[in-house]
Amino acid sequence: MAETLFYEYRGPFFVPARLHGYRGRVGNLDVIELRRRSKFLPYLLRMECRVTTKEQARQYDAEARQLASDLNTVWAYVALVPLFPKRITIRLSGPPDGWRTNFKKLKSTRPIKPRPGSSPGPPVSFTVSLKINKGQYKVTSNVLLLQRAIDAVHAYRTASPEVRFLMQIHFAAIDQLGVASQLILYAKAFDLARDLLPGNGNSKKEAALPANVRSALRQSLSWLGEMSNRRLETRHVASKGKLLPRMSPAESADFVHGADLVIRAVVEKELGIAAIVKP
Repeated sequence: MAETLFYEYRGPFFVPARLHGYRGRVGNLDVIELRRRSKFLPYLLRMECRVTTKEQARQYDAEARQLASDLNTVWAYVALVPLFPKRITIRLSGPPDGWRTNFKKLKSTRPIKPRPGSSPGPPVSFTVSLKINKGQYKVTSNVLLLQRAIDAVHAYRTASPEVRFLMQIHFAAIDQLGVASQLILYAKAFDLARDLLPGNGNSKKEAALPANVRSALRQSLSWLGEMSNRRLETRHVASKGKLLPRMSPAESADFVHGADLVIRAVVEKELGIAAIVKP
């Protein structure tokens, strides 16, 4: 007997009520976008298929998981944010990473007293710290998102290894909001994107960027390359035995802004897609 296997996503994407949702197919999966009566998460994506055996269910589950991952990646280009942007970080404080301990068991059975004359160490406990990254996660669009996202998934799956790698490290940079590794990932992605631009030298490569990207850049391609390779937080850490200088807050902001614009321009050109939502 056939049953329906489904996966649903609910997100804060707001589109006009007059627009009809899109229904597409990727492999064995039907992908549908719908609206919900919700003030906060009105956008619904549903992946579904009919299965008759356990083996088929496992196969389609793997297919759905891969499609969910690919949709999340390309969503960062068609809608400028991933389906699941990183906003909350939960840290569990227990034993040191890579170690096991019976402390919790011992603590639950008897009190632990310091030996006479010994200095008690720091308390060992289980704590949860919650960090919410700043920024509002709400996207408003005049057009629906799914059809272009599915087109982008097909383009992503058939793209060159270089473009796929570029998207993967750029996506990782987007996902590392507020984390030190974000600048390293942006630097690596920027250098690859610059290499994929046509022309020799920064001036010709910059001229190959779309006019709207060039006008939005706060700094030149040469300056972005300097930040990418000559600052402590990015690709290299030292020169002639001395640490490279750190970025100032203004330099860091301009670098992320410019690198992101250049990377997106290259990805959109290589995949033949354009962002639905513009900054």
